[in-house]
Amino acid sequence: MAWPPANYASPVANDDPNAVTGDLARLRDWWANRRGDRERSIAWILDPADDDEARRAVDRAIDSGATLIALHIDGDDSASRAVIAFVANVPATDVVEQRPGTTDHAWMEAVAEVRDLLEPFRGVSPEDDGVDSAAHALPAPGIPAAKAHAAQAAITSAAQRETAIIFDGLAAHAGAALVSTADSRAQEWMLPATSSTDPAIREAQILLDIEPATHFGTNGGNATSLRAVLSLLDVVDPA
Repeated sequence: MAWPPANYASPVANDDPNAVTGDLARLRDWWANRRGDRERSIAWILDPADDDEARRAVDRAIDSGATLIALHIDGDDSASRAVIAFVANVPATDVVEQRPGTTDHAWMEAVAEVRDLLEPFRGVSPEDDGVDSAAHALPAPGIPAAKAHAAQAAITSAAQRETAIIFDGLAAHAGAALVSTADSRAQEWMLPATSSTDPAIREAQILLDIEPATHFGTNGGNATSLRAVLSLLDVVDPA
């Protein structure tokens, strides 16, 4: 899916000098619609180790008054790519990037590693009637994607408590892909922070069918993009 060109802050012809349209206005309104009359408060959750830590972090943040969770989880590279490939039902070659300077041999080895992780699940469709959801078809022992499952737990917990969550990072997108198969209601509460050059993240965003908050086209490898998005949000929606 091709998202429209970035349009961060177009001028508006009215009496409000701070009025904007475009991506940032859409992000501002997305959060405002979900927090209602609650206070504007953002809590960061960075790289929880497992499901339990992620749930506890979300609960602590919301209990402390957070109305937006900023989640960044990266790592578990091959496992996260395998999760996305399985849930999106795409081949391993579609989720492994061949970055500049990467030899064909190194790329093929990375693809083979993802394929090996998917081997136990070949022939099992994410929509298979024999499983409740792709999330249940992918137990952590089968594909050792602890961080993807931590992201799934964080997003699910935030949605259950009707709190908005914006996320970035490869593992976070893998977790969001799992959430999409298990709880369609959760999609109302989650939002990818930005578009990406990483093919696995792109496949996850196509699967989610949620336009990202911005269109920076980064690789999601650290929290810089998410911090930039929230800094821009401060401009259009100051506390």
